[in-house]
Amino acid sequence: MIADAQESQGEYEDFLADQHLSAKEYILSLFEKYDIVILCERDHREITQYDLILDVISDKRFRSEVGNIYTEIGNFQRNDILNEFLCNDALSDRAARREALEIQRDSYGAGLWEKSNYAYFIHGVWDTNKRDDNNVKIYNLDIGIRDWATATVEDIRNRDSLMPHRDSILADNFLQAYNSSRSEKALVIMNFRHAFVKDVGRSENAGRYIAEHFPEKVANVMISGTSLSPDMSLSAIAQGRWDSSFMNAGKENVGFDFAGSPFGQTDFDMIPLPGCGNYEDWFTGIVYYTYFPDYRIVCNFKNFISRRFAKELIRRYQLEAEVYDNPIPTAKELKARYNTVVDIKYSEDPMFDESMTEIEKYLH
Repeated sequence: MIADAQESQGEYEDFLADQHLSAKEYILSLFEKYDIVILCERDHREITQYDLILDVISDKRFRSEVGNIYTEIGNFQRNDILNEFLCNDALSDRAARREALEIQRDSYGAGLWEKSNYAYFIHGVWDTNKRDDNNVKIYNLDIGIRDWATATVEDIRNRDSLMPHRDSILADNFLQAYNSSRSEKALVIMNFRHAFVKDVGRSENAGRYIAEHFPEKVANVMISGTSLSPDMSLSAIAQGRWDSSFMNAGKENVGFDFAGSPFGQTDFDMIPLPGCGNYEDWFTGIVYYTYFPDYRIVCNFKNFISRRFAKELIRRYQLEAEVYDNPIPTAKELKARYNTVVDIKYSEDPMFDESMTEIEKYLH
């Protein structure tokens, strides 16, 4: 077993020595062959991947030839509000940050979507738009409430009744926004299995719906990330051999197709189901961006729960409690939960201690 691991380690590193296309350039190159490129987001909380995505969308080629981004996260019913913000070049940077935070507050309701990269990303797109005439638009695809100010208990019930069909709704919302767009090109950001162009187990995946609707026109790309263990914890891909190979080869920013690579021939371990084939059976390619120890978990915002918003959020909790009989937090509890910013690297998170040990075992 040890010999096999060492042999595959050498194959990985030999292959990487000849790979020189950056993650950004690899993603952009796929639009020469495909109309739709789906990025498989790693851990929802991880923020450095959005530096890569912002780098892609700031490129003039993307802005002139693609122009539109479609995201799993965010309220489909409020895309008009989102894109009005993204194209408002009259805002100051401070006002734009406030507006981005407000949009995130209204994305889902109670509780809040606390992953900091959403507001970071939409503010980044606004900032790029302000400096370029070719405005990029974002179309959120997820289920949500149109207007919390007028929301009723029935709205809550209707929203949540759709959750068993979420992936087909994500895909339908994509088709609706895409078909009304002037661009045939699309960058789609989905997390984990939602980006798969095949179904897995009993789960039907949005990526599969999209790929079936546009045969031969869809590529899906894994952003280097983690595997999901049977106990539902996150761990390093291939017992740490992938990440150590990239680190040994000095490849912190690279992209390539899985087909014809030893990485593509690796047993697919992103999900805890045996017999799923290899990585090349599930993804067109991979972008490796930032070494595993330096991935950053960033959640919450300073003053996410302001005095004014605390009252509004408690009202949302009260509304949902009429459906689920959930406890209603106090303003103090909400501020303690959401106003303390978490910003740590994977190497600093005890949850990844075992993964770090696995990776370090193959470093040289």
